[in-house]
Formats: sequence, C-alpha cells, structure tokens
Amino acid sequence: SERTFYHGHSYTANPLACAAAVASWKLLEENQSDFKNMEALHRKLFSSTLKGHRQLKQSRFCGTVFACEMITKESDSYFNQVSIEMKRRFIEKGVLIRPLGNTIYLMPPYCISEGELEFAYKCIAQVTEE
Repeated sequence: SERTFYHGHSYTANPLACAAAVASWKLLEENQSDFKNMEALHRKLFSSTLKGHRQLKQSRFCGTVFACEMITKESDSYFNQVSIEMKRRFIEKGVLIRPLGNTIYLMPPYCISEGELEFAYKCIAQVTEE
C-alpha cells in the first residue's frame, strides 16, 4: 500500500537498534569535529564526483546525510524498481548503499574516513552511469 509508514521499525524499541544508537552517540561525542564537518565533506565530494551527473537530480545535504534521485523512466517513488539493480551493483563494488526506489541515500558512520566516503561517491557515479 502507498500509505505504509516504512520507518515504523525504527520506533519500536528494538534492543539491537537501541544498542547501536548508544554506540553512535558515543562515537558522536568522541568525534564531534568529524560530525560537525560531515556536511562540508559531503558537499566537497559531491562537487568533485557527482555534480552535473546526467543521471542524477535533486541532490540535497543535511548534516551527515546526502541524498539524490536517479532519473529513470518510472516515477520517483520508493516503488521504483531501479533500486533492486542499484543495490546489487553497489554490493558488487564493495559498498553497502541501499537505495529506496530511485532515491540514493548516504548516511555514513561518524567515524568514516574521507577516503572511504570518496569511494562511496565514486561508486554512485559508476553505478548510475552503468
């Protein structure tokens, strides 16, 4: 159904999710400068790898998160089937990026290195070009 709340599992007090949240909070406290600079790093890497890419549109940044839409013949939605093929190709390249429909999200851990994040951006460029 199109009325499903897809993120409901995030709010059900799952013990594993809670432990991950506590660990993330500790990383945030230990790496505050990395966290505060993440959006600038996203913007820098986007400019050097994806800006102007003919298969991407609606790029956006918010703190540690980057997202963009892949242009396809299907409508922009979580039901766009391009996500199945993109996910498979990302895994083949060694990155775990799970598109939701034609929307590609990067939500890296706070401890990611610039080189690792750059690799993720380059993989997005390669997969969307393919």
